[in-house]
Amino acid sequence: MNYLTIISTCYCGDGAVKLEKARQLLEVYGKGLLQQEEIVDQLRSVRDKVVLLDTHMTAMNMGKTCTRCAAAPKGGCCSVYMGNENNDALLLLMNILAGVDVRPVCDNGVECCFLGTGGCILLFKPIFCLNYLCKRIRKESNTEELRKLELKTGVVLTAQSDLEQLLIRFLQGER
Repeated sequence: MNYLTIISTCYCGDGAVKLEKARQLLEVYGKGLLQQEEIVDQLRSVRDKVVLLDTHMTAMNMGKTCTRCAAAPKGGCCSVYMGNENNDALLLLMNILAGVDVRPVCDNGVECCFLGTGGCILLFKPIFCLNYLCKRIRKESNTEELRKLELKTGVVLTAQSDLEQLLIRFLQGER
């Protein structure tokens, strides 16, 4: 697959189209991808980094903070726009390869389709979702907590980007 085909396949369309494209990529390339030691190792590495980030976010009570906003009349940050615009087929494919049952779990037309009762179902999240720190999070957290959060977020996003590049190279036939 050439680079422009990868771009149009993986980054164009709404959330439902991108999820369907991720499933198609899995069907055609999934077995081959999971036979690549470097890809499997990077999936594991990203997952480990996500666990460290999640642990820190839990210690900061971000789940409680975000749930309070989500329950408010205008909702929280995890809007329907996020599910449609901030995901791409490669990110969804990475989640599927990591064992996540990627499917819409919310269809109320307000919240992100990947927002379950316990939060986001995605293990690997879009860059916007991880980088966005609302006013409430900044207000309820101290400087050191935020510094650690941003550092751990950067580590996760870098690892996810590295994995994405491995997938692109595989799809280009360089493996």
